Amino acid sequence: MEKQKFKWDQLHNFFYNKEEVYKLEWDDQEIDLKDYEIAAAPNGGPVAMIRSRGKIVRYQEKSVLKIFNASGSLLEEIPWDNEDVLSTFGWKTNDELVCILEDCKVKIFNLRGTLTREIHVGYNTLERKKEQKKIDERNALMLNGEGEGDLSVLIGDKQDKRKMNSRGIERILDSEEEKLEKEKEKEKGKTNKNDLDNSEEEEDEKFDSKKIKLLVDPNEEIRGLDEVLLPTVTCAKIWQTGFAILTDLQELFVCKDWNQTYQKYPKLDFGDTPLSMAVIESQFSSTGDIEILFGTKKNQIFTIDSIENQSQEVKSNVVELSVASSGKILAYYTQDGKVIVEPTNFSKVLVEYQTDVFEPPTQLVWCSSDSVLVYWESQKILKMIGPNNSTIDYPIEDYKKIFLVPEVDGVRVYYNDKTEFISKVPMYTYNIFSIESVGASWTLYNAYEKFIIGDSQADVEIRSLGNELGNAIEDCILAAGNESDPMDQQKLLKAASLGKAYDHQYEYPKFAEMCRDLRILNAVRDFEVGIPLTYNQFMRFGIEPLILRLVNYLHHFLAFKICKYSKIRPETVLEDWACSMIIYKSITEQHRLEKVILGKLDTHRKEGGIVVSYANIARVAFERGHKELAKKLLFQEPKPQNQVPLLIAMKNDREALKKAVQSGDADLIFTVLLHLIDTIKYERSRMNSSSFMRLISNSETAQSLLVRYSRRKETRVLKNVFQSLGQMKKLGLYVAWRSFYMKDPNQRIESLLEAQSSFQSAQNNLYKKITEDQIKLLQLQLSYEQEKSNESQRSMSFEYFGLSVSDTLSLLIERGEKKYADKLKKDFKIPDKRFWWLKIKALAKVRKFDDLHEFAKQKSPIGYEPFVQVCLENTAHNQAIEFVEKIPSLEKRSEHYIKLESWENAAKMAMELRDQELLDHIHEIAPSDVKIPMRVPQAPKKRGFFSKKK
Repeated sequence: MEKQKFKWDQLHNFFYNKEEVYKLEWDDQEIDLKDYEIAAAPNGGPVAMIRSRGKIVRYQEKSVLKIFNASGSLLEEIPWDNEDVLSTFGWKTNDELVCILEDCKVKIFNLRGTLTREIHVGYNTLERKKEQKKIDERNALMLNGEGEGDLSVLIGDKQDKRKMNSRGIERILDSEEEKLEKEKEKEKGKTNKNDLDNSEEEEDEKFDSKKIKLLVDPNEEIRGLDEVLLPTVTCAKIWQTGFAILTDLQELFVCKDWNQTYQKYPKLDFGDTPLSMAVIESQFSSTGDIEILFGTKKNQIFTIDSIENQSQEVKSNVVELSVASSGKILAYYTQDGKVIVEPTNFSKVLVEYQTDVFEPPTQLVWCSSDSVLVYWESQKILKMIGPNNSTIDYPIEDYKKIFLVPEVDGVRVYYNDKTEFISKVPMYTYNIFSIESVGASWTLYNAYEKFIIGDSQADVEIRSLGNELGNAIEDCILAAGNESDPMDQQKLLKAASLGKAYDHQYEYPKFAEMCRDLRILNAVRDFEVGIPLTYNQFMRFGIEPLILRLVNYLHHFLAFKICKYSKIRPETVLEDWACSMIIYKSITEQHRLEKVILGKLDTHRKEGGIVVSYANIARVAFERGHKELAKKLLFQEPKPQNQVPLLIAMKNDREALKKAVQSGDADLIFTVLLHLIDTIKYERSRMNSSSFMRLISNSETAQSLLVRYSRRKETRVLKNVFQSLGQMKKLGLYVAWRSFYMKDPNQRIESLLEAQSSFQSAQNNLYKKITEDQIKLLQLQLSYEQEKSNESQRSMSFEYFGLSVSDTLSLLIERGEKKYADKLKKDFKIPDKRFWWLKIKALAKVRKFDDLHEFAKQKSPIGYEPFVQVCLENTAHNQAIEFVEKIPSLEKRSEHYIKLESWENAAKMAMELRDQELLDHIHEIAPSDVKIPMRVPQAPKKRGFFSKKK
């Protein structure tokens, strides 16, 4: 292993290792990195490439956005519209490619090349159309020559230069005096139009002679006829959880989370376009918010978040910025060729290195958080800068361009034909393989090498470690994780295993975990897979995102094996495998799809209890035209809520309703019913009302839910339901109920006639008679209204229409319509007791007490207490006393006298009843100034209702 030592390069007190990862073939495509814009995902992720604008291409050649894995195997090609000018692109956490266009549009693609999302930043489509319409109107006015006066008068004379049109012509406006002189010359006829083409000034004058009206502010720059007043991207940054865009209007838009919309920050004022941009993510920020850094030409670095803007003075213009993966350290490159490293709070300068290269670097990236790599494409220089201005120069003379991809523990370097990884050598690795090492971990590894050749000295060396053996074992385990060669990994793990045989006091769970993790890592690092994850990256990346990446790479078998090995449920893998089989298999193999997919999924279901979402697979099959396969897959789906939507999409309405009813889910049944109703409305060729009714005739649940819905929304549908099912009683009740919400009298009567007909069909004589009486009442009320309107020569007021029999009778009595009241009583056979109650209430309400007394002369079937009661309710106490005298019961009289506060009459009743307790009670509640006898002569014991109450 000493040979490995000589590959290390020393930077200050540490060593760095640069090792080749893959030989790149780019799928036999001619890829020269100098011709491409590149974006690589972290953690050994995919690489996106698109030909740089301005590079020579074949005539009419279409641009293509290519996606490779880290080993150069082509994953997908996305046709690119040449009109979409790409500003920058990068990767999300889930390996989705984010493309930011110059017109502030953001497009997001998955690894299958599908556009999954599109975001319009700054201006939505409607605003763009409105803005363009304003511009078109303004241009039309300019071209039509509306307005008077030359250009200089209309826009003001203080500014000398203005942009004229889309040709980029700059016109120098004459001073006011020169214009006046020229106008005088025109008036005198001294200027000849045939000579205007002889000079540039005359050409301008000829243009001014056109009557152009500019609808702009004189202090604003005149825009060209074809210039669109929409924001464009000045600079942008993409990180795994969001993006930030700065427009040419110095407006900053920040998306902090892909699940949320973007946020517009307050308008900035840099004075000029920023030279560089960087981002501190929220988990590393001191404020807990996203912080955007801008380097400007004013020797300042602006730090901006959603609350405030801060600026930091620096020594020179900042042309490049880079934040370490820890988010705590910042490196920037200044215009005078210096690389400066500071904490993000700018508390002190950690490194200030003069590079002697006075042009902006092509890339400035961190190698973990320990050193900075600076790359100049034109100079073919790759320099690492570390503490105390220590440096390492990496030779790249043989390559026109390289590309650096920062990782959490190093930097990936892409060349035309290979990729390398630069990383700091961990201390535990250094302690084992360094020539100078004599520590415990080196002793253990050395003892292992002696052990495998049968040297007995190995036992002595291991026992000599004593208490340091545990640390040596841990170092060997960690060092195995840092190695990329499986042979070196085995040696280190075997050395640790040998040490464990001597240490029975402790267990080392890390050993088993490392064996499992390395087995996974070695599998995904294979060239055919192309995911060069390091152990540290794997610890941060996680097993589930790795499985998802393998699925996106179409390595389903490996993903499935890793799931089983890691005891993770593989449903997602199997589901995507089945969908991929449907999408990517050739036409000649389609007849095998059903057997292969259903056989494989059924096997895993029986053996491992793995149940996938058959509905999702069936949807893909249906979209690809495999209807029979989709149907068979869908019948395997155990969840009705997943089955029903696809059955609806497949127009299998009967089965959709059946599954929905079987599920017992009311929402699901409503979904099917509403779909069927819409089908009747818009697709009559496929379904009409009769076929719909036949469909739901076998399900009482569907019928009841449809009735519940249709009562409020679909009256016509409900009528059809009742008629088709022969439920005429329910139809009559529904029609009668609806009639009471109709304001038009004729419509209400017609509706009740329809209800009467329904009750007759249902042979329900009771409801039929009730409906007939209601119709009769409405017709009588309508006749009253008609007669009153004819008498008053006014339109009908509809005071009576819609009232009940009792309310109608009461209103007739109140209005003095005795003839109509008696007729109504006779027609509807109103009982005498009810009639008397209604009449005395109505007369008392309108205070017709004379009529009330006249009516009381007749023999009352309800007695005279109701007369007293209605008088009390209408505060007619004097009238009530007269009616009390008609009550035959002395006890009732005394009770009402007390209610009326007629104390003398109440005492008189007590004397007649000879009830001493009643008299005493009157004494207690009566006013003191009322003279009431004290005793009742010959009073019987406990006589009277007051005694009974007690």
